[in-house]
Amino acid sequence: MHKTVQNIILGRNKLCLLDLDHTLIYGSYAPTEKTELLFEHSQYLKVYKRPFVEEFIDFLNHFYTHIIVYTTAKKDYANRICNDLGIHALKILTRQDCKQKNNTYYKMFKSEWAKTYNSIHIVDDSPNVWLDTEYYDKQITFVVPKEFRGEADDMELLKLKELIKNIQILSKKVRLHSLLLHGIIP
Repeated sequence: MHKTVQNIILGRNKLCLLDLDHTLIYGSYAPTEKTELLFEHSQYLKVYKRPFVEEFIDFLNHFYTHIIVYTTAKKDYANRICNDLGIHALKILTRQDCKQKNNTYYKMFKSEWAKTYNSIHIVDDSPNVWLDTEYYDKQITFVVPKEFRGEADDMELLKLKELIKNIQILSKKVRLHSLLLHGIIP
């Protein structure tokens, strides 16, 4: 079987566009929270891990061809989070890479991603901050966790892991059916 067709069937060449705040971590000005501390960013701001974040990051690091972190946070803050959580990011895009309008930062989807990857998952608790995704509906799947605010009993990342696996299984079946239907493979 031709290598390109095999990659399409297997769903290889997958990109994860990954948010940080309220998806993987929670920044709080409270003296303490009930969830595990990742680091103290300043005298006042503490950054806390979402439960099961290490397991989820390990899964993402192995499941996707590449991860691009895209956050509205500042660069030094984002770099520290990625480093401390062990995210193997191809790139870290931050506030300076966003478009600002009316005091809101928007994340810009880049057409080069659609040309490079056949499957793109955007893991973000705020899908409304993404611009220019509507042209790539067949390639993009939004994976939207509930917003994390420091709950110690949160199970969302375990649910997301299973959801991402199921999305991939379903898309493999659809791709295989489409290739068979169009006579690309016998």
